[in-house]
Amino acid sequence: MKHLQIFAILISVSIIGVNTHAQEEQLLTTVRLTDKIYQISSDQGDYTTNTLVSVGEDGILIVDTQTENEAEELKQIIDSFGKGAPKYIINTHSHIEHIGGNAIFGTNPVVIAHELYPSKLISRSHIIEEFPPATYPDITLADSISLFFNGERIRIIDMGGSHDDNEIIVHFTESKIVHLSSLCNGFNFPSIDSDGDVFKFPEIIRRAIEIVPKDAVIVSGHNDNGGWQEFHPYLEMLESTIDIIGKGLEAGKDLATLQEEKVIDKWKSYAGSYVSVNDWINYIVSGYETKGEPEKKNIFKPLYYAIKDGGVEAGLSLFGDIKLNHADEYNISDAVLLVIADKYLGKGKVEDAIKLLELNISEYPSVYYGYYSHYVLAKAYDERGNKEKALYNCEKSLELNSEFQMAKELLEKLKSD
Repeated sequence: MKHLQIFAILISVSIIGVNTHAQEEQLLTTVRLTDKIYQISSDQGDYTTNTLVSVGEDGILIVDTQTENEAEELKQIIDSFGKGAPKYIINTHSHIEHIGGNAIFGTNPVVIAHELYPSKLISRSHIIEEFPPATYPDITLADSISLFFNGERIRIIDMGGSHDDNEIIVHFTESKIVHLSSLCNGFNFPSIDSDGDVFKFPEIIRRAIEIVPKDAVIVSGHNDNGGWQEFHPYLEMLESTIDIIGKGLEAGKDLATLQEEKVIDKWKSYAGSYVSVNDWINYIVSGYETKGEPEKKNIFKPLYYAIKDGGVEAGLSLFGDIKLNHADEYNISDAVLLVIADKYLGKGKVEDAIKLLELNISEYPSVYYGYYSHYVLAKAYDERGNKEKALYNCEKSLELNSEFQMAKELLEKLKSD
């Protein structure tokens, strides 16, 4: 099992899931960092997602736009500044919690992103989102560019390769604020996308140490803000844990043994977000196991078109054929059907989501992230009005992972209903 890719995908889908039952609540909080820089954050349960807004005489510039769930509220906040629509939107990378609000502002804002960003919107699981034109960039970069706006130079710098390959950071030079994208998750254990590389994290953080001023406030894509002084301990954690896991694998230990032996518990304080100690071990082990492997075909694209043209049954049939006859050609994980199901549930396709999830659980009854499959299935049955099956799957989720907060919250809701 390729835990690295699986967990990165699940983080993306969990962002949708946590807000599905909280639409009537206020989703965003706003904090003024300087006279012209505001931080807007959404509470996703196990973590926050952080947007920056520059407000001044030139108008409004936004760094990251949250998910589609928060878009309406984000627009209301932007409108409240009295400066009209944003002139610029900078997307730090292509994950849905950073780009989901682009479309609500229409096509007038100039969108700036990494040069790899456009291709990501039509590849892997992103293709299922069917992003509108407003999500796509007008300007892309492969190194760095500067923008002069609201009285300061804003540096936009390519830092792709670790969490994701299309990542940039944004430095407001006069305000002394840096949006560090998802390079540190609030200086907790980071997550790795399927286009990322766990082994590039130390190199990227060394670059950040050289680029980020020592007196800057560091705003991470997720979780709490930090400062330059936190870089070196964070780098030491990355280098040490990667080295320890590598030596353990060389000694013949497997993933389960490394987890049972708690080989990196010295750094357990970094598990302050959605990546636990065991998840971080998963990432590193997966990185070693897949190092040097040729890239396989993307399974999401053919499944997307099969379902679009012939319905979910056609997609399930194709999945079975690929799994049985073409497994060596495609990148197939035990999270593929779960990812598609969660996205369909977010689009209101409840029956299709249930079919996908039931097959996923049947095909992969003992996978590491089975708790998440049961959680999403519980949500689907809740939306269908089948409380009995919703309760069963929610309890099953907590049976598999007793610390899973979103399942705890859903179970409490189901019981109160």
